[in-house]
Amino acid sequence: MLTLTNFLTVAGAAAVTTAVVALIKAIWKAAPEPWVTWVLAEGIVFIGGLLRGPLTWKELVLLVVSGMVVAATALGSQAGVQKITNKA
Repeated sequence: MLTLTNFLTVAGAAAVTTAVVALIKAIWKAAPEPWVTWVLAEGIVFIGGLLRGPLTWKELVLLVVSGMVVAATALGSQAGVQKITNKA
């Protein structure tokens, strides 16, 4: 079950991003990677920022940077899963 904490932590947002990317790739096989992951990560982090309260310019900049960190984390976990799957 999703909670507010999922959107407000890097690990939670990366997990949500990875799950949504897996769903999108199941539906849209030709999804352009890594762009889909990056856009979803930014969107999920932005949703988390909106859930916290009003946004300032400083918060927007921090959300963009946080989105990049979440995207990198999600891409790393996707690569790890793909590597494990290929070895099996």
